[in-house]
This record gives sequence, structure tokens and C-alpha cells, in this order.
Amino acid sequence: MQTKMKLLLMLLVLTSQAVFSQSETFDLVTFTPPAGWKKETNSSAVSYVMTNQGSRQWCRVTIFKSIGSSGDLNTDFDHEWNELITKTYTGTVKPKQDITEEDGWTAQSGASGFMWEKQQCYALLTAISGYGKALSITVIMNGEEFKHEVELFLSSVTLKKPEVPVVVQPIAANGNQASSGAAGITVKESPGNQGITLATTNFDDGWISHPFADYVKVTKNNTTVLLHYAIEITDEMRSSNMEGLLFDRFILPRYNVSNIRKYDHGGPCYFCIYFFEADAVEKATGKRVHIGFRVIPNNGIARCIEIISPSQADFQQTFPTQEKVEAMLNYNKFAVTLKDIVGTWEESSGSYVNMYSTITGAYAGMNTASSAHKFIFSADGTYKSEHSGAHGMVGSMQFFSQKYSGKATVTNWDITLPNRFKGETDILWAQFEAVRGGRVLHLVEKDSPVMDYHLVKTQ
Repeated sequence: MQTKMKLLLMLLVLTSQAVFSQSETFDLVTFTPPAGWKKETNSSAVSYVMTNQGSRQWCRVTIFKSIGSSGDLNTDFDHEWNELITKTYTGTVKPKQDITEEDGWTAQSGASGFMWEKQQCYALLTAISGYGKALSITVIMNGEEFKHEVELFLSSVTLKKPEVPVVVQPIAANGNQASSGAAGITVKESPGNQGITLATTNFDDGWISHPFADYVKVTKNNTTVLLHYAIEITDEMRSSNMEGLLFDRFILPRYNVSNIRKYDHGGPCYFCIYFFEADAVEKATGKRVHIGFRVIPNNGIARCIEIISPSQADFQQTFPTQEKVEAMLNYNKFAVTLKDIVGTWEESSGSYVNMYSTITGAYAGMNTASSAHKFIFSADGTYKSEHSGAHGMVGSMQFFSQKYSGKATVTNWDITLPNRFKGETDILWAQFEAVRGGRVLHLVEKDSPVMDYHLVKTQ
């Protein structure tokens, strides 16, 4: 099985070639997805999933959005293996990489087995570096049933060179750069400003935020907070102690911990708070610190907040309540520039409700609503936007479609758009949220806050 896995990984083609019909593009990657596989997308990755209910075999292929390269190939692979494989699939072992090179790109591939629900599974990673960028493709499966589809998928991959290659300085072989946090606390950091030019936000209350490849670092006085980017809640997490599993993955590799205390609800809880405190010693420096770790699950993802304080007294003074801890998520906020928003930004959403008669219990139809929004910003400041959607009972739905254009005015926290509905001018609050491999553009109309957009860059 391991030999077959190695051959499968080496099928990744980096040369330019004709791509089959119905190809798709995500970030720098163009590919042909397997027919009939379920597509799942978010701002940082696109996945294709297939499950055979009869044989109980399954497979997931995921393409992750590119991030800034460290400048060292082994560092890039180690970072991606740790973030995408080790932290998610317990029992995997870092493999010896196979390496291929073509047209300025270098692909390093490796695979490892792991056990899940008493079944042998396999995790495969191809980490690709070039032109100042690093991106990854993972294959997770529990057998060979979908091997042929995966081969076709990987062999269809072509890569686009970044329009402006990122210039990076090689960093140490351990894959991290050390920077001094608050009060001399050392935080190991991987490079990456997520495409945000104004990558420092100074808040009125003294907190300062910076985006990095794996998290946003927020500092104030003697406290450092790491807002780790959201991760998917896997079946393994759901079937086990999710918060403990995440604590082990984020905290234990970097600290020796003692006196661990878990948040006490005083009994059964419905809206549970997943929070740990512990005394700790940093493995890299030997410094004694006090850490807090909060897991906030929502809609299939988990956001993790790591707090590093010099002492328990400092921690309790800064975070007297859990509301203060959760509020730290609001500090993933960065100003916009025209340069940063040039391109195509989109969002889409939908929902449905099956209706039943309260008298007879008979099925009464489906009520649904969906919408799609696209904004195109040009370097000269002009913009175009398209808005479409539908709502109502299936069979008698109402549809809408609107298009606008004009010259936008962009300041740090505002975008002014003329020629909107009935010729009016809209002023929108604007901000970036840093995510793995990029950022989300949030726009909210000042005169009508219910009109908000949460956009990802598609071109």
C-alpha cells in the first residue's frame, strides 16, 4: 500500500498542459475535479469528497490557498505537514519526502498511515514552493477504491505563476522566526501578511494586531494573544474530547504545562465554554508563563484563542471574564487600501425550509432563499458590482438581478460607491479579516447595517 501511495503522490504534474473540460481554478491552481464528488469551499481551501456507503470507503482531496514561502523548501514542507496533517490526524509520522522540480516550482510529497475508528487510513501531502509562494494539496482516504479518480485529479493540476512574485529571505531550518512578544515572551512565527498592506492595527484600547501565516498576534503591555485561524471540526474531533484534542495539538508542542484547570460549568451545559488555564514553561526559552486556551466552535469550524501572560495574576487582571476572552476575536481587523482590493470579490449563500401543514401534517412545499454578490475593483478606482438571487416557495419564486458601476473612493476603513440603487451613493464600512492563505473583505452599509457582504477574492 505504501508503494502505491508513493506512486500516487508523484502523479502531480507541474508542467503546462491541456486541462480537461469543466476545469476549475482556485488561487494559483487549475484542475479538473472528479465527477460526482461533493464540493466544499471556504476562503482558504476547496475540497472534494466521495463516500461509498456500501463499502464504507471514503476519500477527501483538498487544495489549500497559497501562503508566503519561508524561502526554505524543507521548512515549507515541515510547516504544512504540521499544520495540515499532524494537528488533525493523530498517529501520523513525518515521512521522507519525494521531490520533483519543474518550471520554477518544487513539489515535495510524503504519506503516512494513521488509525481512525479502528480502521487503517492514509494521509498524503504535496507541498509546492516557488516564486515566493507555498501551497499544499492533501489526500485523505481509507482505501484504494477512489485511487483512479485521485490520479486523474492530480494529473490535471497546473500552476499559475504569481503576477508579482514574493521576495522572501530564507529562515532557519526549524521553520520559524523568533520575535519578542510582550514583556519578552518569545513567540515562534512563520512569515505572511496575508496580502494586507496595512498589516498593523493600533486599537484605541491599546491592543495592537499583526497577521501571520498561522494566526493573528495581538499584544498589549505584558500580554500576547494568538488568534489561530479557524480549522475544520473533523469527525475525529466530534467523536472525542474536542477541546482537549485541540489543546494538545496547539499547546503541548511548545510548552511544558502543569496545574491545568478546565472551565467549570457547575453542571450540564447547553452552550458550553471550552477553556483551559495552565502554568507553563516555554520549551524554546525556558521562560515561565501562564496560558489560557479557549476553543469556540461554530458552523463546523473551531476558532482557538491562545493567551500568553507572565503570571496568573496578570491573566486574571486582563481577562476577568470569559466575555473578555471571546471578545479578542474582534481584533482580527485590518484596514483596506485600493491596491489590496483590486480584483474580483464574491460571496454566495442559500437556505431552505421544508414546510408542513400544522393541521394535516402533509408536506406543503419548500421555501428557499439564495443570493450571490460580486464586486470588481480596478486599479484606477472604478468598480462594478452584480447582485442576484431568488426567494419564495419553490415553483413560485421571485428573482432579482442588479448591476452597478462607478468610481469608488477607498480610505482605510471606508469605501464609497456611487450610482447604487436609484442612483444613490453608499458608504460602507470596510475591513479585512486575516485567514489562512489570504483575507476576507467585510463590507457593511453605514445607513443600512443589515446590508453586509463577506467577500473572498476569486480573481
